[in-house]
Amino acid sequence: MAEEAKEQETGFGDQVRDWRNTVVDKVLGCVPRRTAEHLINAQKEGILAVRSLLDRGVETLDNDLKRVQERAPRS
Repeated sequence: MAEEAKEQETGFGDQVRDWRNTVVDKVLGCVPRRTAEHLINAQKEGILAVRSLLDRGVETLDNDLKRVQERAPRS
């Protein structure tokens, strides 16, 4: 049963990916190639900016955890 659900999930994911690619190809096909490249690069930079914020958040949490672990135990 779990395998069947996983297969359905994978199939759905493939369908979504195919649909997304079709839409993106049609939209980007309406603009000049250099414009499409700039649009894609702008999206990538936005995602990289968010990733940078998330990485900083993870570093902050790691530092919090380290301080907690170095704290003297309560008695």
